[in-house]
Amino acid sequence: MTGGSDERASEFRKAMAETVPLEDRDKLLRPKALRRRRPQLESDSGGVRFEIDRLGERIEGWAPGVDRAVRRKLRNAEFPLDARVDLHGLDTAAARRSVHETLERVHAEGGRCVLVIHGRGHGSADGPVLKEALTGWLAEPPSAARVLAFASASGGHGGVGATYVLLRRERSVSSHP
Repeated sequence: MTGGSDERASEFRKAMAETVPLEDRDKLLRPKALRRRRPQLESDSGGVRFEIDRLGERIEGWAPGVDRAVRRKLRNAEFPLDARVDLHGLDTAAARRSVHETLERVHAEGGRCVLVIHGRGHGSADGPVLKEALTGWLAEPPSAARVLAFASASGGHGGVGATYVLLRRERSVSSHP
């Protein structure tokens, strides 16, 4: 029996003899076939727009000028969570209200990062209704002016069933003329 196993191992080594390891193999590879970018999602307020990037069930959005490092930190859960809002069991109107109220409160308190738990839509006949609606809510007043970026959560925080929302810092009024 060992002979067959040794023979297969030898064949495998021969087949792999001229392969070269990938550089940066730990980075996420995003096949272009799975990647879809909508250029912009505009709010009703006329001035706030988000770039949107989707990869399968994952989503990421950001306001113009947000650099990749901030987006990476958000994606990797490197911002401390200041609040969580769980939308399970809420209808669309109540969920929307809850998101807007939570973002307003956290922003007023000087917080930066909120975890919105919306689920993946497995309990809904219509699929991920709240998840799909969330991007629109983030782009509409009053939240649009507060939101800097958002991204699907990491596995430890609910994965694609939750979204991190990064809020803009409160602008301080300068006393300089």
